[in-house]
Amino acid sequence: MPGIDDTRWATTAEVCEAGGISGPTAFRWAQKGVLPAPKKVHGGQRGLSSRWSLHAPAQAVWVKKKLDRGFTFEEIAAALEAGEYVPTL
Repeated sequence: MPGIDDTRWATTAEVCEAGGISGPTAFRWAQKGVLPAPKKVHGGQRGLSSRWSLHAPAQAVWVKKKLDRGFTFEEIAAALEAGEYVPTL
C-alpha cells in the first residue's frame, strides 16, 4: 500500500497472538488470501524470518471472528475483495 512505512512491520508472533492462532495457521491463512503475504527476510545466522504488514494482526482478529461465525475462507476472501475489511494503521 502506498504511504506505508517499510521500516516497520509486525512479527509472526504478533499476528498469532492477536488472532489467537499458531504460526502455521497464520501462514496457511496468508496462502488462502485472507491475510497479507509476509515478506521473507534472511537474517544471516538467525535464519529466515517473516515481516508482516502492520495491519496483519488486526486483520487476523477480523478473520478469526468471521471464521468463528461460520464463514468459509472463500466467503472471507470475497468480503476482503469487496472492501469489507479496510486496513488501518
